[in-house]
Amino acid sequence: MTLGPSGGTLQTRFHDRLERDPEGRALAFYKAGRPIEWISFAEFYAEAAAVAGSLAKRGLKQGDVGMIVLPSGRHSATLLMGALLLGAKPLLIAPPALLGMNSDLPRVIAHALDLTKASLVVLPATADRDVFASMSLTDTTLAYADDDFTGGATDAPIAADVAPGDVGALQLTSGTTGLPKICVWTQEAILAAIDGMAAAMELSPSDICFNWTPLYHDMGLVNNFLTCMSAGIPLVMMSPHDFIKRPSDWLRGLHETEATVTWAPNFGFALVTERTDPAVMADVRLDRVHGFWNAAERIHARTYADFASAFAGVGVRPESLKTNFGCAENIGGATFTPPGETYRVEHIDRDRFLKELTAVVVPEDTEDAMAVVGAGKGHPGLEVAILDDVGARLPDGKVGAVALRTPSRLTEYLGNAEATAQAIVGMWLLTGDQGYLRDGELFWVGRTQERITVRGKKIDPSDFEPVLFDVPGLRQGCFAAFGIDDQVAGTESVVIVSEVRDLATTDLQATADQVRRQVLTRLGIGLGDVVLVPPGSLTKTSSGKRRHRHFKQMYESGRLVTGQEASVS
Repeated sequence: MTLGPSGGTLQTRFHDRLERDPEGRALAFYKAGRPIEWISFAEFYAEAAAVAGSLAKRGLKQGDVGMIVLPSGRHSATLLMGALLLGAKPLLIAPPALLGMNSDLPRVIAHALDLTKASLVVLPATADRDVFASMSLTDTTLAYADDDFTGGATDAPIAADVAPGDVGALQLTSGTTGLPKICVWTQEAILAAIDGMAAAMELSPSDICFNWTPLYHDMGLVNNFLTCMSAGIPLVMMSPHDFIKRPSDWLRGLHETEATVTWAPNFGFALVTERTDPAVMADVRLDRVHGFWNAAERIHARTYADFASAFAGVGVRPESLKTNFGCAENIGGATFTPPGETYRVEHIDRDRFLKELTAVVVPEDTEDAMAVVGAGKGHPGLEVAILDDVGARLPDGKVGAVALRTPSRLTEYLGNAEATAQAIVGMWLLTGDQGYLRDGELFWVGRTQERITVRGKKIDPSDFEPVLFDVPGLRQGCFAAFGIDDQVAGTESVVIVSEVRDLATTDLQATADQVRRQVLTRLGIGLGDVVLVPPGSLTKTSSGKRRHRHFKQMYESGRLVTGQEASVS
């Protein structure tokens, strides 16, 4: 089903909602222990209109790029909405704390400014102002989060002459290594994404979405904020920092707001299961949630099974567990677990998968069976195919490149014709992922550029995660895996880098030895190096993706600060 009117632009949909249901609930910002205070759409629109007037005074106008470099919250949401009301093209960038190192931010912004010629950049109040003031900006105004953005006219008109083919927003790719690319999204493609997702999930205005993922990632921006604002669905936002500090607040927030739909990467489900004491959930009920959507990274069967088992007593139902595959290039979600169904898990022959790139289903109790979780089926209007190296379709069960024929794809990578030509080939969008199909269901198995080749076997870094789950002392999900050319052996040597929970109390040599034994026993792979690092060393991208290639570069240059390196020749 399509919730909003077909066609049009984001701006016309906002206007339609304002006319149709001005007093309907639009936004709430959840903080554990505080009352839930809903903001009506009319209130949010008026607040954003005042901000739009302030942005206009600073020089932002229709068609301009405005960068917002702030944590997710009311301030960033209002600035985003204000920029959209002006008909500007927002580009949201992760603030320093979630980029990994503060020194990355000026470099990323300089790169983005070079490509976008943005007329306005709103920076965190804590940003080093001297660094940004020294950038020799001529046509760009710098503003800071603690500036007053409330002084604009509250009757700022919606941009009336924005056309469906105009650029509606820009989005950074995850940037797992090097500088991120910038996806260009048109208005009509954004609305195609919103309508496709709403139909696939059977969303309605009676739903309430709860989101702790950041606005600067497409899961937070498109799957939640833009979809809810344009379709009339109430949205609850929670700070990603609050989730990381106390994951149980996510589940309590779902209960207190009576939410029905929520999103998280796989690591979020693992974290809330690992760090939530069942005793604190005694008064929580999650029966109303019909969609726990797991997306943005590889989905592990064990993670979801543990989550379901841990919280079945408070109302988590198997049919509420859903999976999704998407990317910034497709403007959000592409494949979805169908309504009324639970996620699919296949057990396949690991040896044939690694050697032949073929997924042969075997009984679950087969020795060396490998569990692969399905990511759902394409939303209405979107087709999924698996292609070989020359672009021919592969049959079910054969692993190849994930390709989408989609109305919601990016137009280009801004200023990068070579990358655009690699991603858009004829009618297909090549996502850079590897997977296979089975009866229309996509099974994602890894990223093309991150695969490791060991004696002819193709290994994805995420294949190591279930093994590392079972090694005491390691932080779950906090690892990197990559291959280093071994000229003597004539193949790649595998390196595992993992954070430990507590560097002072962990027996590093014994832990490294156990990693080696587990990987050799379960995957048949001898490791070249195991590197154990302190907690917090392996920063992820803004969307929670692991930066395998980035840490490979750090390893090769000797820049990893390690607790132990246990190498074997």
